Amino acid sequence: MTLGAGCAIFLPGMVILLMLTLIGIPLAWLIALMPGAWIYFTPTLTIYTILRKVSGSTPRLAMFAAAATLPLAVGFGIPWWANAVTEQRVQALIAQDHGAPPTLPANLSVTHAIDRGLGSSGRCWDICQRLLFSRAAKSFIEVPLDMLSKQASLPTPARRFSLGPIGGCNNARLQTTYATPAEIGREVPPPPPPLSDKLEDFAREGLCLHDDAVRDARSDVLIVERSNYDPALRRFRFDGEGWRLSLHPIAPFKRREVFRRTPSGLVRLMRRTEVRYARLAEPLWLSPGFSFNTASPTHWAWRDQRVVGSPVESFQPTEWNGLIANDLAVRGLR
Repeated sequence: MTLGAGCAIFLPGMVILLMLTLIGIPLAWLIALMPGAWIYFTPTLTIYTILRKVSGSTPRLAMFAAAATLPLAVGFGIPWWANAVTEQRVQALIAQDHGAPPTLPANLSVTHAIDRGLGSSGRCWDICQRLLFSRAAKSFIEVPLDMLSKQASLPTPARRFSLGPIGGCNNARLQTTYATPAEIGREVPPPPPPLSDKLEDFAREGLCLHDDAVRDARSDVLIVERSNYDPALRRFRFDGEGWRLSLHPIAPFKRREVFRRTPSGLVRLMRRTEVRYARLAEPLWLSPGFSFNTASPTHWAWRDQRVVGSPVESFQPTEWNGLIANDLAVRGLR
């Protein structure tokens, strides 16, 4: 059993090769069960050996049953306790969620704080263009989430994009983004017109895109989008290779928050959290890692994977992923 458990954990390729043969499938299945069985048989046999030495007259079956009692009690007790703690932690993460995506007044400045590595730092991407070109916002700044506490005095300048009088125009950081059929009003042969075509209409109004380097990223509206994308922020994951021996299988949560600046400070209008988690199987069981077209880690077996809170159901280009209720469609494109 020890040999089989070691093969399952440290030589998973051998198990995969066995599964590729019809005669090897039952053996591969048995080997995959051995790590979990090992953690119960090892203490059971140890206790049984001790009982035989100190009480040789007791029937062996009774001694074996007594020896198995403690490992099984621990095997069931740990998941019962751990699952209760997991539920408490999940409920604490979503306990303060409130509000719905607000409709923001026009002509407000917006700062977007997002995980480092997401978004399009230093460039005016689709959300930036739709906020400005739909006149939903007067300016847009994106900053890394880890710089949020330093937004009043950033160590390196951020880019503030806005529409302003012609003169000092700069389209160099305008990222090509194409309009949707809903914005055009009809189906067109690919490629559809880029959102930047809207700048021709603004030019007739005497406006163009301004791109300014600023160290003060404070705005009228602060939108915080946390996905824990940065690998340094990831802790538990349900997929991938390696070991995941957490008793509380909770993936890094995703959270969306909208704040409005007032004379007394920032007021949170909305907070929505998405949490993915699972409960440990009973009894506690060790599942070896597996890697074929996808990878799973070596982990305590779990069940009932679920998502609670407020997940983002679908991506809509003209709606900011359930962050605000404003229509960000850019009209008048041909």
